[in-house]
Amino acid sequence: MSTQDPRAYWQSYVDGKGGIAKAAQALNLPYSTIAGICNGSRGIGHDLAERMAKADETLDPMILVWVRPQPKAAA
Repeated sequence: MSTQDPRAYWQSYVDGKGGIAKAAQALNLPYSTIAGICNGSRGIGHDLAERMAKADETLDPMILVWVRPQPKAAA
C-alpha cells in the first residue's frame, strides 16, 4: 500500500497519465467521471474502484475506495 493519502495517490495516477482526458481514456471511463473525482465533487466507490483496477492493473482498488468527495468551502 502507498504511504500517500488516497487523494494524492489518485492525483498522482492522473498526472502520470498526462491529465484527466488521458486517464479517462486509459480507464475507459467518461471524462466527466474522472473530472468529478479530481475536483472533489465525487468519490470512488467499490464497484468503480474494481472497474478501474481491472482497466489498469497498476491501480490498487483498496486505496481508491478511500477517495471521498471533498466538502465545498463556504462562500
